[in-house]
Amino acid sequence: MKPFYQKLVTLPAQSVIFYNEEKPHFTVPWHFHPEIEILCVIKGSGICYSGDGIHPFSEGEISLLGENIPHWWKSDSKYLDPENEQGIKALIIQFKKEIFDANFINLHEMRAIKELIGKSQRGIQFMGKNRKILGDQIMKIFRLKGVKRITELIILLDMMAKVREYKYHSSVGYSRIISSYDFFRFNSVHEYVIRNFTKPITLQEISEKANICPTAFCRYFKKHTGRTFVSFLNEIRIGYACKLLIEEARPVNLACIESGFNNLAHFNKIFKRTFNLSPTEYIKAHGLYGVPLKEY
Repeated sequence: MKPFYQKLVTLPAQSVIFYNEEKPHFTVPWHFHPEIEILCVIKGSGICYSGDGIHPFSEGEISLLGENIPHWWKSDSKYLDPENEQGIKALIIQFKKEIFDANFINLHEMRAIKELIGKSQRGIQFMGKNRKILGDQIMKIFRLKGVKRITELIILLDMMAKVREYKYHSSVGYSRIISSYDFFRFNSVHEYVIRNFTKPITLQEISEKANICPTAFCRYFKKHTGRTFVSFLNEIRIGYACKLLIEEARPVNLACIESGFNNLAHFNKIFKRTFNLSPTEYIKAHGLYGVPLKEY
């Protein structure tokens, strides 16, 4: 499935979009839009697919996604149950970078925000104690009206720019793919992996999705992402395994199998290489989010 372009409807007098979203579950599938997006999850859980990255989300999640990054906030299956009355709640702010005039964004005082907008092209997930501070600022913005919302949004972005505990959603290479001519070919590969990573995926199988031979596919994938397809697939599986271990309390052996690994020793090896912790140590030492994945 290709990511679809989302055209956001704004009022004539509205340059920044503010959504207070409350519904049974997140409903927008794999999509992208030219607006930069700030999302704060007040209630709900699931998996975020963003660019070529994956991570579990739940209450307290705060992320900043740059323009045209394909993403999907996919609610856990329990939220799809008609009997489930919990629902999700999220505060979403969307704006185009053009709201900042060239002269304004180039002011010395705006340098940190300008750099933050550049980094947002990989997607940013904020971590640690600062997440609560950012969440309070977002809720403050939603209590305001008019120009006060805009001034407090600038303050929020400045606060985000100063946070040191964060991790990127996507690899370095993915930002290059967004503007490349074969954007949709790469995303057909990515979407196929998201749909099927819990099952065996052969190189022949995935190269057919890109309509090139296996040897050419390996070169193509490494060129665009800076890593091999196997390492990318393992990262998707490890991200899902973390969710199973922490949020669903799966035993390590079941998390191994359900995330697509068919060998426990190999799973433990890849997990420890990623986090410098074994799966058991990860469960004991960390809470909901665990430790950040290595930056690429």
